[in-house]
Amino acid sequence: MKSENEFFRAQHLIVMDASGILDLQRSIIALENLAADPQFDAGSECLLDLRDIKCSMSAMDIFSLAEVMAWPNSALPTHRKIAILVEGHDEFDHAQFLALCAGNRGVNIAAFDDYDTAGEWLLAILPEDPKGGRTDPPSNGMPRDSRIRPGR
Repeated sequence: MKSENEFFRAQHLIVMDASGILDLQRSIIALENLAADPQFDAGSECLLDLRDIKCSMSAMDIFSLAEVMAWPNSALPTHRKIAILVEGHDEFDHAQFLALCAGNRGVNIAAFDDYDTAGEWLLAILPEDPKGGRTDPPSNGMPRDSRIRPGR
């Protein structure tokens, strides 16, 4: 897994853009590297852009990652919101499970499959979507909320 971090101090926003294969060890290392960066600010919100990731974690791995993200010794010690942005059905399911597990441990985290919706939840002014994002409305004409999937 490869990751790049951008820090937007004025917006109190950190964006991690990652690509490749995501497993438990690489996830922990990426979060620890982000937190160890001298520009990291625990008062910033985080957008983890994982749209170019293929997740190879089991449910137990995701549960373990949630434990690593929880206080008091969090791998990503932010006091604010963390948005996980993914693409694909399986990746969204994994991100939702991580949000559920980490949320139960007090982490303010949510899963999204839409860049703009993640930005609205973070209450942050995101930079322009570097991957172009989806601009088409949903085919059924209903408003899009990526956190809620019908029939789940």
